[in-house]
Formats: sequence, C-alpha cells, structure tokens
Amino acid sequence: MGEEAKDDFSGWYHRMLEENELIDTRYPVKGMPVYRGYGMRLINVMRRYLEDLLEADDHEPMLFPVAIPEDLLAKETEHIAGFEDEVYWITHAGSNRLDRKMALRPTSETCMYPMFALWTRTHADLPIKIHQSVSVYRYETKHTRPLIRSREIVWNEGHTAFATKEEALANIAKITEIYTELITGLLCIPCDVNRRPDWDKFPGAEYTIAFETIMPDGKTLQVATIHDLGQHFSKVFDLTYDDEDGKKMHAWQTSYGPGFGRLLASLISVHGDEKGMILPPRVAPVQAVIVPILFKEKDRQQVLDHVKKIEAILKEQDIRYQVDDSNERPGEKFYKWEKKGVPVRIEAGPRDVKECKAVVVRRDTGDKSPTLLNDLDISGILHEIQDNLRQAARKKFDERLYTCETLDEVKEKIGEGIISTGWCGQTECAKPLESLGTILSISDEKATCATCGAQAKKIKIAKTY
Repeated sequence: MGEEAKDDFSGWYHRMLEENELIDTRYPVKGMPVYRGYGMRLINVMRRYLEDLLEADDHEPMLFPVAIPEDLLAKETEHIAGFEDEVYWITHAGSNRLDRKMALRPTSETCMYPMFALWTRTHADLPIKIHQSVSVYRYETKHTRPLIRSREIVWNEGHTAFATKEEALANIAKITEIYTELITGLLCIPCDVNRRPDWDKFPGAEYTIAFETIMPDGKTLQVATIHDLGQHFSKVFDLTYDDEDGKKMHAWQTSYGPGFGRLLASLISVHGDEKGMILPPRVAPVQAVIVPILFKEKDRQQVLDHVKKIEAILKEQDIRYQVDDSNERPGEKFYKWEKKGVPVRIEAGPRDVKECKAVVVRRDTGDKSPTLLNDLDISGILHEIQDNLRQAARKKFDERLYTCETLDEVKEKIGEGIISTGWCGQTECAKPLESLGTILSISDEKATCATCGAQAKKIKIAKTY
C-alpha cells in the first residue's frame, strides 16, 4: 500500500467498502451490515474453496439450528462464562414470554455436541467431522468496525469428535494446512500462526491456535482460530463410545473457524493501493475486464467483433471475465475497474483491430503490453500476478516483524507490527507490556524480560483490532 493510502488507512478502507459496493453499513442495527453483490461474490469464492478443501478431508456439510436453549448453552460453565455478556437472547414468541429462553448461536459447540452424542455408540461411529457456513451472533461491546468487529459474523465452523487424542491432534495439524492454503494460497495474505496464551484461549478449550495478519496501520487482525477441546465438552454432553473391549470412553474434540468478514477486510487492506483494491486472481470474481475503445460509431462493430475474438480466447483459458461496453468514457472505466481490483484489463480499439492485437494492463504493476491475439496468455499472466502479490505481501509482512530487548524498544515499535520480546512470567512485569498491546503468544524459547531484565520466555506482542 502506498504512503498516501497508508497514512489515512481508516478513510481509505471505508471508501473501498462503500465505493466498491462490498457492504452497506447503513442498516439500522449496529454491527450488522448488508453484504452487497461484489462483497458476497468475493466471500462465495472463499467459502466454496474452503468447503471443497474440508470436504476433500471427509468433513460432512451440515446445518444446525440458530437457536440454542439456555440450559444447553450453560452446560459447560467455562464456555458460557466466556460468552454470557455477548449473547443475544430470544425471550418471546409473539407476545408470549417463552418458558425456556434461547440464545442466537454465538458459536455452535453446545448445540452440536448433544447431537453428536446421539449419533455415537461405538468406535465405528467415529470420527465425526462436520462443517457449516453460517452466521453467528455476538453482542460486541467494543466499538464496532465494518467486517472487523461485527455483531453478525459470517463464517465457516468445523467440529469433530475422535476416538483418540492423537487423531484430534493430527486433525489440528491438517486444519492448519487447510487454513494456510485458504489464507496464504488463495488470498495471498501472510500470517503469523501462534498458540494463544492460556488466558486468551477459547472458553472450554485446552488451547487455541490463531492466525494473525498485519494491517497497513500496524495493528494485527485475527482471521482464523483452531481449538483443541480435549474431552471437556464430551464429558459435559456425555459424548461417549464403546471401544473394542466394550469400555465406555469419552471422545476427543476439536473446533475451528475463519471469519469471512475478517478475511475480506484483510484481503482489501493487505493488497490495496491509492487506486483501490488489488485482488489476487484466484479469488477475483472478475479476473479480466475487456474494455472496448469506442470513439467513432463507424468503428463500433469492428471493435465489438474483435472483442468477441478476445472473449473466445478467455473462455478457452477458463477465465472469469466481463465486457464493459457501457457508455462511460474509457478513462472512467479504467478508474472503476482499477478501484475494484480486477487483476487484468484488456483494451481493444480500432488500431488493435487492424494489428490483430489487444493491450493487456496488469493491476499489480501497471505494466501495459500490446499483445497479438495469438499470443494472448491471460492464464499465465494471472499466475504471475498471484505469485507476485503473495511475495510482495510476505515481504511487507516480514518488514513489520521486530525483535525488542527492552521496554523502551517495545514502546518505540508497538503499533508498527508484531514484536518479539521477553517476559519473565511475573504479573508486575506483564502490566507495562499489556498496557502497550496484546500478548499474542508465549513460547518456550529463552529471552530476556523486557521489563526487569531477568531470564524469560519469548513472547509476541502487538496492537490488535
């Protein structure tokens, strides 16, 4: 992202959401935007890609009810304690107060696992691996931000039950691979993947793994999480199976999910510039736009016939494309499609008809290439753009990883990216660090405490959304 857009990131970000018709925040419930056409098309590409990866790994697609009875939600005490201030409650049916109030799902563990228990009798019924793409509802008490801090969260959630701990841990490793392919492979978004500190893990989990990217303003954004649930929920919901010896055993469980809104927010932000969005080709709803240059009516039909030839080439290469033959001036069209982040623009005018050429313009570099139609390899160019965006984003990300040894150094760099430093484990030494940012992870790697100078463990700290 260029300096101009980076300096006013918040203003730039909101303009992209509005002007590209990604979402509309004017709906009269705060934190619940309307997802518009271009935004939903982007989310649908992500969603289908992720669902295909999960189903290739034997996850079954399912759809569970949005309403969770209060007694089910409250059954796992640590879990409800983590969500009780964020729950939306259904208390009435028409004018009648319900005897049993229900929650709009904040997450689905407590509505799914009683059903898992009904479906499981013996070890032959395991593993259970399911996923659903739905909305969850949390009354976000902090300042809401479009796509970043919402009260209706559009996501995919996966849930499992296994006979052994080893299978559950292997599943966590596999989901880490799948999410990396989604986030870094498809979306070209670099991430830091870390185990969260125990005080910041998912309520009821043994531990949580989080995927964090760095936004242009230096804050980090968590885009996906994976949770090792151990046997906590299986014991609460009596999710048991008979092993080969007929002994009753509790299942081992995991759950996980990326937020599509946050992925969209980071996609826009990580790759954008002063002109607008820059979309990686694999996720772009429109990978190439053809712009006929129509100055004179006498040239119109020849140019449009030429465009048909270009269309045939794009179809053969399986490119998602659009022809912009609107009445706008060429410059207005260029501006519009650059702002939308379309990876490739193909210009075709009267001169190109005569020379049997087209002008190919890359959104990532701005390079213009007059190209013979016989040599028009848009598929190859899209591959180059995908790789270039991934490498450029990784380079910018790596430049925002810092190592600091003292509290003064942390103060100087906090808010610019992710800082590695040391913490000795003492509460008094944590306070000045936590006043600066959020501790993202604690590792066993040795370091020097930034606060007191004693022997310590390495931590990562950042300003977060």
